[in-house]
Amino acid sequence: MFDDDSEEKRRKDLFKKVARAIKEDPKNYVEKLSEMGFTWVDDEMDEEAVEERAATIRNDNEKYLVAYFEGKTELSDEVLDAFLAEKSSDSPNYPLFRRYFKSGNENLKRLLLYGLNKHPTDIGLLGDLGYFNEFRNVLGDLIKAYLLACGKEHELGRFSELVMNFYMDSDLDGFDALYELEQMCIPGSAKWEVIQAVRKQIGSDAEPEDIEF
Repeated sequence: MFDDDSEEKRRKDLFKKVARAIKEDPKNYVEKLSEMGFTWVDDEMDEEAVEERAATIRNDNEKYLVAYFEGKTELSDEVLDAFLAEKSSDSPNYPLFRRYFKSGNENLKRLLLYGLNKHPTDIGLLGDLGYFNEFRNVLGDLIKAYLLACGKEHELGRFSELVMNFYMDSDLDGFDALYELEQMCIPGSAKWEVIQAVRKQIGSDAEPEDIEF
């Protein structure tokens, strides 16, 4: 995931709670967030934007991928291999690649869908598509990809992770991923029970701690 993995789940959970507060009381949402334990801080500088502007190409893979994102190289297995290699490297160049996610780069979208066509249950690629969806609406593609992945994945631990990620990646768009997945399963089956466990986990989430924006 080219969005920093260590922050991904925490950020999505916060976004979900903030979005719900704004939707329920759009005129007084700041007060509502304060009641929930959030502290409002007016950031003067977008640290991620500063990092992204300062980011430079550090190796041949990054150079090759940037050329692809800029339309100078055609989509191919070699481009996908370079992308996957950078994702799994010890120090991914998050700032360099984030700017292509945030701009909704069409070639990046094509690459993610190309990768998922070859590796439909790849949790990292699905997460990347979910992150892309935060900046450019590709909900239809995201739903299709997750439904295919959940249908193909039979290892229940990985299936549970897919179900939770599907919920988190689509909830802000108003899509009921758990309901949709239930329609694919026989009630009482192993996958059905996993979905119910995820429902229970979501419903029992603790209240957020004090967090500064």
